[in-house]
Amino acid sequence: MRKTLAITLLALGLFVLLLAGAFTVVQLTASETAWFEQEFSRLSLAENMGMTLGDLGAGVRTLVNYMNGKVETIDVLVTVNGQQVRMFDLDVEIVHMKEVQDLWQWFVAARNVGVLLAILLCLAGIVLDGKDALRNACMGYFWALGLFLVLVAFAGTWAAISFDSFWIAFHRIVFPNSENWLLPADSRMIQMLPSELFHDLVVRMGGRMLLLFLPVAGFCVLVLVLQAHRRRKMNPEADDPNRPKTPQEELAAIQGPDLVAVHKKTNMSVSERRKLNKIEEKAKQAIDAPDEGLAADLRDAALDTPVESRQKIEFAPVDETKPVEEDDDYDELL
Repeated sequence: MRKTLAITLLALGLFVLLLAGAFTVVQLTASETAWFEQEFSRLSLAENMGMTLGDLGAGVRTLVNYMNGKVETIDVLVTVNGQQVRMFDLDVEIVHMKEVQDLWQWFVAARNVGVLLAILLCLAGIVLDGKDALRNACMGYFWALGLFLVLVAFAGTWAAISFDSFWIAFHRIVFPNSENWLLPADSRMIQMLPSELFHDLVVRMGGRMLLLFLPVAGFCVLVLVLQAHRRRKMNPEADDPNRPKTPQEELAAIQGPDLVAVHKKTNMSVSERRKLNKIEEKAKQAIDAPDEGLAADLRDAALDTPVESRQKIEFAPVDETKPVEEDDDYDELL
């Protein structure tokens, strides 16, 4: 029970850390102006909009700086077809970017609080079962990464099948009470950031997340393998099927289930069952002790039942050659 709770706390904490790391990847990738300029060039956006790559890059930097709170407005002057104009001149663009800024800042605050919460959860899991803290952390990471990959696989499959549908659903989820993200087709923000660019951006972010998280999973696998190898090395006879059985194992082989103990344990309260579990753990440790008499005493004390109650019940064999006698009393009842 203690180990399970420790792994659960570690899994929750590490899952929150994965989400925080994922948002950090999004934040860093969105700030790469050079990559955006490469996409602008690949999609021929500058030529189609009558602008230069430098002006498009300036527009992206302004948006990113605005989301991060580094500038107060998204006003930036650019040259379009030889004339100097405001890059984002529609009121709906300004209103939408204000909503994006508020959402972005909320994610930043949630990420920072989430990291603190994750640290507390992980510390609680380590304190709860410090003996196997490293192993528990690896198991917790596998659970956390598994859940994260399920979410990523779901979103990735949806985006691969229909990116437009995925992108519309995403906006309706993050902006449930607003339609300002439905910008007109002649909006420079829409022309500068088409769905093809966002598709490449999402793929880039997802790939970076996997490159960040999967090596940690590989490290956890290595830790678990080394620990298992160390246990086998310290006790090589434990996994040997041909090793001679101990007297306790031979006794267990000829005895049946302890029905009395099972019945008692089933009807115990939680606190009584917890105390009995501790006694049974001590009894299991004593079984391997050199003092076999002490081991047997502790075992019987833990179960608190006579040895006879654990003896196998054997029935006499049936003599099939002997004819079955009819029961006269049974015929009279009929």
